[in-house]
Amino acid sequence: MTSCGASEEGISFFVSKSFGQSFGRQHRLRLKRDIERVFQQGARKSGELFSFRILKKEDPTPRLLVITSRKLGGAVVRNRVRRGVREGFRAHKKLFRHCDLVVIPRPEAGRLKPGEIAARFLAEFREVWDAQRDTVDQRGLREEEGGAGAP
Repeated sequence: MTSCGASEEGISFFVSKSFGQSFGRQHRLRLKRDIERVFQQGARKSGELFSFRILKKEDPTPRLLVITSRKLGGAVVRNRVRRGVREGFRAHKKLFRHCDLVVIPRPEAGRLKPGEIAARFLAEFREVWDAQRDTVDQRGLREEEGGAGAP
């Protein structure tokens, strides 16, 4: 059997984990207590096609949970959207460091072409993340200005 390509049993592909491109068990948000913590303590942010729950944490390993309801469409559509979100997450893990992330796609996300899902997910996450960071920076700036210059 070859490492990549056709073999007598069929086609087999092996992906090296040395590139850090896998979506392994350590990157999945699985335990009920962890999921509840994200919903209770995490920041709630919404974009046009995706709703996010983001919980910052000490551990740099990012974890993801994608929740797709039947409002999104049939099983094929729900699975396609899940795969697209996971692909965007997997390919850009550094963007999600120190985060537990729950993604809830809106029904309009099911109408996207397969190649567009990951791109739109990443674009909306960046918008939401930048907006959250700006809010935190402004709060910190106001505290510094008010604290240092207050009589």
